[in-house]
Amino acid sequence: MYRTLKQAALGLAIFTAALSVHAAEAHITVWANVDPTLSLLKADGSSLPDTAQLPYRPGHGLGSWSERVRVFSNDTNLDVDVRLAESAVLKPNVTAAGAVDVPLAVSLNGRELGLAPIAFTADELFQGAIPGASIEMPLTVAQATPGPITAAGLYDGPVSLVLVQKASSL
Repeated sequence: MYRTLKQAALGLAIFTAALSVHAAEAHITVWANVDPTLSLLKADGSSLPDTAQLPYRPGHGLGSWSERVRVFSNDTNLDVDVRLAESAVLKPNVTAAGAVDVPLAVSLNGRELGLAPIAFTADELFQGAIPGASIEMPLTVAQATPGPITAAGLYDGPVSLVLVQKASSL
């Protein structure tokens, strides 16, 4: 009997050791930026990317970046003001001597955005194709004045949009 218990304990120890050798863990940090009234997302409803690369063509300048987006809202009867939180500029980060800021142009549905709000009316945005969602629109970021950049290196900067739903549409 003692021998059987000893063999069972040894078998259990080997089984437990085998399980621990094949164990894996995964850790995912999940976060959300919640505005219960309004959001700007990809046209399919997924989040916009946190980063976007503007490709550089020697002799020509930066290429543009574009994404199809929609404004999602819980009240499609209200107009929406859209503006930049700050001027969109690529700043030299790790660059050669002589590097300067590169101003960017940002547009939504072909309308250039700046620091002053641009009004998008509820009638032009929310035409009822998808409940709670605007029409599909291009969001584009490009070099403000196309042309060569003379200092090599890494340039970066945020493009921050602010959307405000008006209290009432007139």
